Amino acid sequence: MNTENNLPQNDQEIDLGVLFKKVSIIINTFIIKVFSFFKSNGKTLLFIFLIGTVIGFLLDAKLKSYVSEIIVNTNHTGNEYLYSKVKQLNSQIQLKENSFENKINYDNFSKIEIEPIIDIYNFVNNQALANNAQNSQNFEMIKLLSENSDINKVIKDEITSKNFYFQKINIYSAKKISYKETKSILNFLNKDVYFDSIKNLKLENINRRIIENDSIIKQIDLLITSYKNSLERNSNPLIKSENSEIGQLISQKRDLLNQIAQDRLDLISQTKLIKDNTIVLNSINNKGLANKSKLIVPIFLLFIFFIYKIMLNLNNRLKSISK
Repeated sequence: MNTENNLPQNDQEIDLGVLFKKVSIIINTFIIKVFSFFKSNGKTLLFIFLIGTVIGFLLDAKLKSYVSEIIVNTNHTGNEYLYSKVKQLNSQIQLKENSFENKINYDNFSKIEIEPIIDIYNFVNNQALANNAQNSQNFEMIKLLSENSDINKVIKDEITSKNFYFQKINIYSAKKISYKETKSILNFLNKDVYFDSIKNLKLENINRRIIENDSIIKQIDLLITSYKNSLERNSNPLIKSENSEIGQLISQKRDLLNQIAQDRLDLISQTKLIKDNTIVLNSINNKGLANKSKLIVPIFLLFIFFIYKIMLNLNNRLKSISK
């Protein structure tokens, strides 16, 4: 009985042993064939690789791709306006609709894109928004969106990315472009009748506020001078009791000076709808497959050679079978 019960187990062990042996033979055969292939075709493969590399270098030298970057922020508009203008401009570039009105020669450009400069800390602690509730709203939005998904995906999401303060415009070109050409693009982005009128009105209000605050500061200075002179003439306790009011005036003057300083900065930084902060021209574009022909061409030629050898081998086998 025991002998009969052991037979199936022995059969299974034999089957597994045969299977492992066959797999081992197949692997060894494959390794030998690969080794034989490289041994018999080594010089040809090396020649193809070198030829492909040379061709790739020549193509990269002739078909160079450049990218120029402009770091911008929006004033008076919002980033949605910027994204829509870039989309419109990219459509015109793809259609090669040269704009004589904006003096843009689209033949010099191949594509234009926009992407956010991700800065979460600045997003929730923007000093320019310190006096309103926008910072806390941004924080709550990030917190809410990240509760049910990955925070990195939330940050890179299109809706979130449009809300970052700084944005980067990438201008792709086959040739080097000039600073003047980037300015023509910025002029196009800044051209909007409606937002221009809002910008001009806001700048007028800032100028008016500076003049008014400056006038108030002069009045405060007169009051402080008058108080100082009165204090020097006599030591009336009623005059001394006005110390707290003078302290309030000094504090008000300090606040007004800070407001004037901020307003003057705004007059400089908000003169454009799209403010260019940094422009970097004609960096080598290494995104995607750009400027990678030296790698792509030899790999492609080797792939074609492998396919040719496989087809040739299959053809020889079919001929031998037919005989």
